Amino acid sequence: MEIEAARLMVYNAARRKEAGLGFVKEAAMAKLYASQVAERTASRCVEWMGGLGFVKDFPQEKFYRDQKIGAIYEGTSSVMLNTIGKMISREYRA
Repeated sequence: MEIEAARLMVYNAARRKEAGLGFVKEAAMAKLYASQVAERTASRCVEWMGGLGFVKDFPQEKFYRDQKIGAIYEGTSSVMLNTIGKMISREYRA
């Protein structure tokens, strides 16, 4: 359910961009939520696999590593939270 919610948030941000509407807040929200879902999902998968979850012979190890790298290099969660906060502040100031 969380994966589908993240997907719909991404689609909403893309729809707004294509329609020429503001999309920065929606894109930041989608990016933050999707990275959180990826982290929870990969972590649960590794836990479910037990010790084998960290063995490079199985894809779970790569998923877990990739989501950690993605969260760091593609815009940290704190940067996304700051962006969302600024956009919401602007909405209510006007």
